[in-house]
Amino acid sequence: MMKYEYKVVTLKRSMWSGKVRADYLEALNEYGKEGWQFKMFADKYVVSEPYKRVELIFERAIPSTKFSHGL
Repeated sequence: MMKYEYKVVTLKRSMWSGKVRADYLEALNEYGKEGWQFKMFADKYVVSEPYKRVELIFERAIPSTKFSHGL
């Protein structure tokens, strides 16, 4: 049975301009090179902050040798 691990990357987006303060494409390429596959995103709003958070969710398979010892 294949097992997976997940990573959540948070980017900030200005509420006024709607622009992302970090480069989506850069994050996607960076994590893709490490074997992470982009799965979905989630918009988050924190009342006390002047921006929204965008969470990028990545997944990658765990090599079978990593969990073959009873994990």
